[in-house]
Amino acid sequence: MTFGMPGRILSLFAQTLRSLFSHPWRWLEISHSVVQIGVGSLPIIVISTTFAGLVITNEIAWHMDLALHTISMIPGFTGQFILREIGIAIPALLIVSKVGAAITAEISTMKITEQIDALKLLGINPVDYLVVPRFIASIISATCLTLIAIVVTLFCAVSVAIVRYNFSLPEYLNALRHFVGVKDVGAALVKGMIFGAVIPIISCSFGFECEGSAQGVGNATTNSVVTSTIAVILLDFILTSLFTFAF
Repeated sequence: MTFGMPGRILSLFAQTLRSLFSHPWRWLEISHSVVQIGVGSLPIIVISTTFAGLVITNEIAWHMDLALHTISMIPGFTGQFILREIGIAIPALLIVSKVGAAITAEISTMKITEQIDALKLLGINPVDYLVVPRFIASIISATCLTLIAIVVTLFCAVSVAIVRYNFSLPEYLNALRHFVGVKDVGAALVKGMIFGAVIPIISCSFGFECEGSAQGVGNATTNSVVTSTIAVILLDFILTSLFTFAF
């Protein structure tokens, strides 16, 4: 990442916000991006969170039995872990690797083939046409995918607890409600929205700054994925700290 890249990312974010509230939304492009980002990412996120849910209960049960000699608090520990971290981080990181990389590669290709310059010659603002629809669609998709990931992960965790550790469903849910609540769900969705807003901005920024030929596209895509991953992890730490202090 070049020295001026953080400034370019912030500048693009500011331009996107201005366009967001000063121009009509391009609903056709938004709907296309929702399908590409949200629906396209759904299978891999469901598969990943399914196995995550199966692993979480087993791991927590093993460590709890080893340290406390009881597994009665499995619902609380798994519920908090899923709602506060794993159900949010997995969708965000998968969106980075799948969607963020695709956005950067697409924008980079348009840049080096002078398609973006052609848009400017036609009087079309590239930010309005390319960034804003992806920005809105990514927020919507990331929020929905976060909720789906939480439901899938929690369902699998509950299933393991019932089948392997002899919990009943009412018993599990009764224990769960003492540890997690509506605030935890709200905090998870807010984190999903923020991750959904950050990823396309970083991806488009690297795409607009791409130079050279095919190698430049590859470098821009790699740098975009690395930067987005670091941003997600850093924001997750900051937001988790804020929500923990607030709640």
